[in-house]
Amino acid sequence: MRGTDSPPTKAPSVYTTSYTPTVEGEQLLNPVERVACQPENPFSKLITDQSIAIVPSFTLESGVTLYNVPVAYTTKGKLSPTGDNALVVCHALSGSADVSDWWGPLLGGPGQAFDVTRFFIICLNSLGSPYGTASAVTYKDGDKSRGLYGPEFPLTTIRDDVK
Repeated sequence: MRGTDSPPTKAPSVYTTSYTPTVEGEQLLNPVERVACQPENPFSKLITDQSIAIVPSFTLESGVTLYNVPVAYTTKGKLSPTGDNALVVCHALSGSADVSDWWGPLLGGPGQAFDVTRFFIICLNSLGSPYGTASAVTYKDGDKSRGLYGPEFPLTTIRDDVK
């Protein structure tokens, strides 16, 4: 658990671009960063078409605050201009952020349960899972000098994933 010290700084060699999600020009979230990879985490490479966003800070239900939190995700389809066609697939139903790995036969066009011509499908990897999201095999607060979380990674809840 972090004390009263300030949030860690980001490692510039890992971070690639800033990204501020918008719908019709309206900012939806605080700016996040994207990383090209997680060199410390060999499991993140198993999901080849995922993206990894870095959330600047995230306070868990337990009160522990994580900084520079990687969150892996995949998307299929296109988000509508009004943002009303998002379909979120829970990682617990997919095993990772790769929705097509488990639900591939249901993905496709008209008539499919996950119709990518109608829905913007997003699947986020759960906190604590090693497939690209903050976990025991990622750097503490994204800082290589602090080492991996290992068994010190805090407990997370489903409420944390939903948040």
